[in-house]
Amino acid sequence: MGLLTSAQHPLSEEVQRFKKEENSVDHAYATLLANGQVKKTPFLRKKFWRSKNEDMDIAVEVFSGPGKAAVLVHLKNTYYGDSGEPWKFDGAYVTRDYTSFTSRPFAIRLEHSTIEPGQSGKIAVVVDKSAFETKDGNLTDLALQIFRGDGLLQVAVALEASLIRQ
Repeated sequence: MGLLTSAQHPLSEEVQRFKKEENSVDHAYATLLANGQVKKTPFLRKKFWRSKNEDMDIAVEVFSGPGKAAVLVHLKNTYYGDSGEPWKFDGAYVTRDYTSFTSRPFAIRLEHSTIEPGQSGKIAVVVDKSAFETKDGNLTDLALQIFRGDGLLQVAVALEASLIRQ
């Protein structure tokens, strides 16, 4: 059995994507946001809200930026007791609306993909202007959806096209 070349290796495409991502401006901004360094980014906070339920405290910050929009989600797992469950990240999608299944491109950074009871974590998402553009060049609103490990929607955020600063 011969060795696979890098082009034949099943993970080579994913590795190339990760290399491209790690050097992208949007992923750098997402990393700064996830690390609590908002002041080092060009973003201005436009919206903020908190939500609490039986097992999670959530705070959401929505930012406007030059040619970009961003969201920073703060999660605290408040699920205590003998059966305290860790919160697990399942996936995130940016779509044209909450019913669309066509995801738009975005950068994401997670402080932790699993959050144990009593612990906190952050998820940062940066969306470039190009994701907001329709085929005819107009801008449209988008929706960010973050799902937890059991498949339930944990966070939904409307990303208005007006967040894009020129």
